[in-house]
Amino acid sequence: KNSGSSYVEKKKALFWSFFAFGLGTMLARATLFSLLVSAWGDTAVIDSALQSDDQCDAADAECSFNALQLRGFKEEMELEEGNEEDEGWLKDITTKTKNHFKHILAPLQKPIVTNYQYLTVLDTYVNYTMRKIENATGRVVVWNKKSLLQEDEEETQEFAEDEFAEVQSTYGRRRRHVGKSEDLPPRARYINKILIYLNKEMDAVWNLNTIVDRKRWGVGNTITSSPYGPHGEHPKRWRANITVPFPTKAPSNPVLNLNNSLTMHMKPENRKYDNKYAQQLQADYASLIDNINDASKKCNDLRARLFKMNWYADKFIALPSGVWNKIDAQS
Repeated sequence: KNSGSSYVEKKKALFWSFFAFGLGTMLARATLFSLLVSAWGDTAVIDSALQSDDQCDAADAECSFNALQLRGFKEEMELEEGNEEDEGWLKDITTKTKNHFKHILAPLQKPIVTNYQYLTVLDTYVNYTMRKIENATGRVVVWNKKSLLQEDEEETQEFAEDEFAEVQSTYGRRRRHVGKSEDLPPRARYINKILIYLNKEMDAVWNLNTIVDRKRWGVGNTITSSPYGPHGEHPKRWRANITVPFPTKAPSNPVLNLNNSLTMHMKPENRKYDNKYAQQLQADYASLIDNINDASKKCNDLRARLFKMNWYADKFIALPSGVWNKIDAQS
C-alpha cells in the first residue's frame, strides 16, 4: 500500500513538472511572438536578434529554436515585400486618378471633331477642282485607282497592323497602340475604353485626309498625263466622253483662308505616377495629343497643296489643245 501511494505521488510530481515546462514554453513563445509583432517591418531588430542567436551554445536547444523561428520570420517578411513589388502591375488605378483622366480626356473630342470639319471643307474644295478638270477634258478624274505596287504595299501594311496591332496614318506616322481593355482592372479599363474611342475618331480623321489627298493626286495625274492640253488631241476631233457642268463659283469658307492657320499646339498635362497602369494611360494620353496636333499640321499642309493644284488646273484649262505644253502638276 505504501509503495502504491509512493507511485501515485511520483506520477503527480511528473505531471506537474511537464505542465510547468509546457506552460513555460508557451509563455516563451508568446513573448517571442509579441517581439516579432513589434519588430514587424523593422528588419534591423530581427537582424540584431539573429546575430545574438548565432552565438547560441550547441547544447542550448531553446536558443537554437528561437534563432530558427527568427530566420523563418525574416524570410517570410522578405517574400511579402517582394510580392508587393510584383503586384505593382496588378494594382488598379485609384478613383482619384480615374477621375483625373476623365477630366483631361473629355475636352479632346472637340479638337478631333474640328480636324474632321477642316477636312470636310477641304474635300468640297478639291471636288470643285476635280469638276473643272472633268469639264475641260470630258473624262472622269480617277483618284481611287490603286496600282499593283500600292496594293502590295497596302497588303504588307495590313499584315504589319495585324501583327503588331498598330494603326498607320496617311503619311506613315505610327500611333501608339492602346492595349486590350479585357487585360486591365476595372478603373484602368474604363479610361482605356475612352482612349480607344478617341483613337477611333482619329482614324476617321486620317481616313478623310487620305481621301482628300488622293483626289488632289488624281487631278494632278490627269494634268500631267495630258501634255497636249485638256483634250489631248486636235480640238476639231475631240468629243466629250461625259457631261460635267462647269462649276461657276468656288466654295467659300474661313478654313480656305490661307491666313488662318489650322495647326494646333496642344500640350499634354504631365503627371508622374507610380502605378504601372497609370503610367501607360498617361503615355497613351500624351500620344493622342501628339496625334491630334500632327493631324492639324497635315491638314494645314494639305490645304496649301490643294490651292497649288487648283492653280495648276486653271493653267491647264487655259492651254490650247493639240499643242505640247506639259505641266508637271506632281512636282
